[in-house]
Amino acid sequence: MASENIPVIIGAGQVTKKEASSVIGGSPVDLMAEAATIAAQDGGLTRQCLQKADLLITTSLFSDDGIINPPGCVADRLDLSDARCMVSGFGGIMPHAMLHHAMKAIAENKASLVILTGAEAQHTMQQAKNAKTFTGWKAASEHPSLPPLTPRGAFDGACETEHIHGLSLPATAYPMFENALRRLYGRTITEHTLKLGELMSRFSHVAANNPRAWFRESLTPEKIITASDANRNTAFPYTKRMNAMLGVDQAAALIVTSEAQARMMGVDPSKWVYVHGYAEASDHWHILEREGYGFSPAIEIVGRTALAQAGVTIADIDFFDLYSCFPVAVQVTRDMLGIAENDNRPLTVTGGLPYFGGPGNNYVMHSMAQMVEVLRQHSGKTGLVTGNSFYMTKHSSAVCSTAPPKDNAAASADVSVCQKAVDLRPKQKIDPRPAGRGMVETYTVIYDRNNLPGKGVVIGKEENGRRFAAYTPSDPSLFSAMVAEDFCGTTGTVVSQDNVNTFTPD
Repeated sequence: MASENIPVIIGAGQVTKKEASSVIGGSPVDLMAEAATIAAQDGGLTRQCLQKADLLITTSLFSDDGIINPPGCVADRLDLSDARCMVSGFGGIMPHAMLHHAMKAIAENKASLVILTGAEAQHTMQQAKNAKTFTGWKAASEHPSLPPLTPRGAFDGACETEHIHGLSLPATAYPMFENALRRLYGRTITEHTLKLGELMSRFSHVAANNPRAWFRESLTPEKIITASDANRNTAFPYTKRMNAMLGVDQAAALIVTSEAQARMMGVDPSKWVYVHGYAEASDHWHILEREGYGFSPAIEIVGRTALAQAGVTIADIDFFDLYSCFPVAVQVTRDMLGIAENDNRPLTVTGGLPYFGGPGNNYVMHSMAQMVEVLRQHSGKTGLVTGNSFYMTKHSSAVCSTAPPKDNAAASADVSVCQKAVDLRPKQKIDPRPAGRGMVETYTVIYDRNNLPGKGVVIGKEENGRRFAAYTPSDPSLFSAMVAEDFCGTTGTVVSQDNVNTFTPD
């Protein structure tokens, strides 16, 4: 593969609009076009250069009401008449998958100038809905589009019994992973909760110094872990300030080309950032099939592979952005990558999804764009950005630097290799209609908007080793006990009626 075909990121753009916009002019299409324009300006590209883009990929939208063919709409807005267009499909790693697809196309001479962009306008949409003025974004395009990068949709991350018992809601599933991790660490509830506050406080400090962050308040650990009117409990052990902030208006874009094309367009080499290593893989797709909770074989394998491609170790990484939809995602990724808990390197460059903002499938476009800026300011240093889809299901890692790579390993990487390794791990059998004795592996208590506990949910195993999900009886005294003392390891009886399972402790 010719060295001239080494892919390089030449432009990065981000948009954060905290004031709700008019629906006309404030759509995700408008935000994506604005971010792409900023990225072009960042790379010193003229409008004429940008219009030569031959591939445009946009992340799938959560807030796409009334948008027909989003990538085509963006192409129309940017006058990209010759660009092939496609949408990503769902998942938090999709900006990474889009980037790898672009790199591979450039390395194989199948694309010369690629625009990657995504946005969410949940804030504007919600404000308009509250005012009863939202009737859709009303955007459409007849620009031809290719099939999605992945066919997965928003509801494809869980099986039927997981949907029935609430595990398809990230705000339910991640707290369950957190309680399993606490048990793995051997901490008390009080000890672990304080650790969560300390971890996320450090993220908020970074957001406070990032002008693009949605929330720019440096929060103390106590303010994060203490329930209040502004910070209600969501699902034990999490409060609202530990959850990704989805209600944002944010967009980001990257522009990728080859070294040869960058030179032809006169892009300043000080703007160039390379991906030295890339890998992705899914843990066993369904939560109930997984080997266990509080760890991730996929993260370990993906991280190790990306680092090996780049020819570096975790100790060589200068800057991180670990996907942070919930605290457990950060901790498990940190542990699987071999980063010590007391390592003084910050784990985010943006401030993280709870404080910077969590714009749907597009957060990693922001973390990559931010990492591009950081690495330009620290020439020769190395950054690592991770992604996470669905319920700590699919994972990605990208190792980046301004220094040119020794080869095109990242662009040519066969991402199926990591997946084959993960697939060899033990897989649990699911029982959608369990009956008899069981033991709790992990759990959570879900709170309503009045900060009152409303549901208990458990993942457990029957005596035959099969895995199940179930609700607990709706008993306030039981909920109080579940948040006061560790409920993992509790034994009891599970029954199933009309596919809804109930676990009653002894």
